[in-house]
Amino acid sequence: MALIKRFVPYSLKNRLTIMLIVTTMIPLALIGTISYASIYSVLENKAERGVRSNLHQVMLSLESTLDQLNHASQQLALDGRIGKNLDLYLKADIYEKKQLLDEIKNELSLVTFTNPSMGLAFYYFANSGKVMFENYSIEEGVDILDLPVLSKLGTISYNGPHRSLNPWDGHQVFSIVRNVNLADEENVYVYIETSFKLAESLLSMDQSVADTAHLIVDSEGRILFSEDEKLFPTGSLYASGERNQNGYAGHYFFEELNEKQNWRLVAAIPKASYDRELRSWLLQFAALTILSLAAGCLVAWILWRTVYEPLKKLSQDMRLVPYSKSQSNGRMASIMEFDRIHNSFESMRSRIEMLLLEAEQREQRKARLEVEKLMHQINPHFLYNALDTVRWLARMRGEKEIDKLVSSLNKILHYNLNKGETAQIRDELEALQNYMSVQSARYQFHYEIDFQAEESNLDWFIPRFILQPLVENALLHGLKDDGRIWVRIAAEGSDALIEVRDDGIGMTEEQLRKLRDTETDSAPSAAGFGIGLNYVRKVIALHFGDRAKLFIESEPDTGTIITLRLPIIREVKGDA
Repeated sequence: MALIKRFVPYSLKNRLTIMLIVTTMIPLALIGTISYASIYSVLENKAERGVRSNLHQVMLSLESTLDQLNHASQQLALDGRIGKNLDLYLKADIYEKKQLLDEIKNELSLVTFTNPSMGLAFYYFANSGKVMFENYSIEEGVDILDLPVLSKLGTISYNGPHRSLNPWDGHQVFSIVRNVNLADEENVYVYIETSFKLAESLLSMDQSVADTAHLIVDSEGRILFSEDEKLFPTGSLYASGERNQNGYAGHYFFEELNEKQNWRLVAAIPKASYDRELRSWLLQFAALTILSLAAGCLVAWILWRTVYEPLKKLSQDMRLVPYSKSQSNGRMASIMEFDRIHNSFESMRSRIEMLLLEAEQREQRKARLEVEKLMHQINPHFLYNALDTVRWLARMRGEKEIDKLVSSLNKILHYNLNKGETAQIRDELEALQNYMSVQSARYQFHYEIDFQAEESNLDWFIPRFILQPLVENALLHGLKDDGRIWVRIAAEGSDALIEVRDDGIGMTEEQLRKLRDTETDSAPSAAGFGIGLNYVRKVIALHFGDRAKLFIESEPDTGTIITLRLPIIREVKGDA
């Protein structure tokens, strides 16, 4: 930790500058590193998946097209209806030939219509070079057996791509040549090629990467078709194992094998085109990095002006506080948060000055109170000693009533002079009984007081001198002649209930309202009593706060019930 502090600037200005630079650069570095690794992998996989997916789709389309040609050739062979009609046509007389000719043409038109991938179709008699039942024009002197063979399965030959035999077409096509196997005629073949521009449209389906050159390689590894004759000439061997030679070095190659016919469709992609998307992303990221750095510098400067300058002014004001030379006026930052801090600082500074003044005044009052306390302590001790002397004189002269009265008064004075803020309930009750004895002798009236409490409850601690004011109110201001007072102490949950009840004259609602108003100074005089209750309220609020409650219930000519609810205290620390 000490080593870190050693290298961290102590100045907020320098820390803020370093933090802004670090918070700008670290995310860029992390994002750049992670993004490059991730995006490079994603783009690499994306490009490869795209090329292979498109290549696979092209292969499926080519296979589907060749399968359609094969299916159509089956209908034109001897196994099909048209092929059988052809066999009958060659054996029939002139009348039957006319009928079969129309039927063959109609059926051939139907097959052509139901196979949209089918273009030129005709029968070829190899021995004579004769052509029959062609559906389009044919170049003169064609030899379908001399076409580039893609693959050969039995008597079926798949050819292409090659130039269409239709002189009005001139586009690359795939074709199929199938032996019809007539009974009386040998070397009769049916020829079917793909429709107008179908082969080229199939190869152009692969648009995953620009500048892609498609190659079709036969089972012997010879290139039958090439979209880039300069680098991969038709008829040359496909150098699959020699990628570092000639044009192969600057290309990526992706192959799709036709397992049925053992030929391959190859996509040759220039490396520059293949990596073009990645380079484009790198250029974009570099531009974004430069813009982010520029934006970070701008934000750093704005933060510097926004944060540091108001803090600098606030720091200057704080340093001037001990000298009472604060110059806060006119230093508002015009920023809500800093203005709030400034206002709070001003309020705190004013409050500190007031507190210092109050502390000085309290110290002066405290010194005066110490002197007054010493004076008040001298007088009660003198009175206590004087009463003790009177008690012994009365006892020596046999004045038992005077002895008893002075003894009770002496105990009350001694109890009140004791230190500590709390006392056990048994001590409070004993002091209350002494007080009642003095009051009985003083006012010459008869009363009864009942104490209801379990023995264990008498060990609880309560604030000193809170029972006497409650009983005194009942005795002097509410009790009738020969009245009765009940004092009940019980537990309710974690609280102690202290109830003082009398059967005196009670109070009206107006008297109760004023007595319950703890904030009204006129309540005691208006109710006829309440000074003691006000004292009890303040004492329990001082000791227990909101946890203590005082309730007053009264009805005229019925009596009054005062209930205290206090937290139970079973022991106290230090001087009680």
